[in-house]
Amino acid sequence: MTRISLLLLAAGICMLPIQVHAQFDEVGFLFGITHYSGDLTERFVEPLEFNKAGGFYLRKKTSNRFGLKFQFMKGTLTGDDANSSVGSGLWKRNLNFHADIFEISTLAEYSFFKIRKGAYGASPYVFAGLAGMYFTPYTELDDTTYDLHHYRTEGIEYSLFQFVIPFGAGMKLQINGMGSLGIEVGFRKTFTDYLDDVSGSYPADLIGGVDGKQLDIRTQLSYRVLEVDSTGPDLPTPKAQRGNPDKNDWYMFFGLTLGMNLK
Repeated sequence: MTRISLLLLAAGICMLPIQVHAQFDEVGFLFGITHYSGDLTERFVEPLEFNKAGGFYLRKKTSNRFGLKFQFMKGTLTGDDANSSVGSGLWKRNLNFHADIFEISTLAEYSFFKIRKGAYGASPYVFAGLAGMYFTPYTELDDTTYDLHHYRTEGIEYSLFQFVIPFGAGMKLQINGMGSLGIEVGFRKTFTDYLDDVSGSYPADLIGGVDGKQLDIRTQLSYRVLEVDSTGPDLPTPKAQRGNPDKNDWYMFFGLTLGMNLK
């Protein structure tokens, strides 16, 4: 099955609950930032790895407190060992990536306070659901951009389409029945450790320089220690640790929401 087919399949799965409630009550937009947490961030929240994000949603109110929301989001994820502390030693690994992500989700919302139709009011809310996400990790080498997935830098073939579990909370202010303003933060639990193309160990089949020639591209993308540490070994020990396979990657969205009532 092609990647596009998988993405369309995920979109269909995510939209099934909303198709039952075909009439929407609100259309809106989200403007904010996205953030990645994984093998190329030393801390769960890395201030240097916030990037722009945006999207739109359609909301269906099922009661005064419950609702369903179909949402599309686009953002950019980045990570760089250069942002790690000197003491961690991660800077010597010298890996980095950037990836555009496209997400389609269906979310169930619960508002803590009832808001009467056509009135002003505010309520905190929580949400959770199911999403499908597509991404492609890239990096730069000698002023050229490379598709890391194509080069299999760890000798692993992984899918660029992933299911994720979105959940989070927000605060929404209804404006006299015209629409709403809000703020929202949402976390994404993924089931992959390859958003950043880093997970386990260096592959055993990296090729070194021959007769003084430069290392091949795949080796340079996988093993980048020599760019910052000329005393490092010419090649890593086969199967030496490159990332942490015990923890999957995460990402999040944070931003402002602007909604307009359709009824």
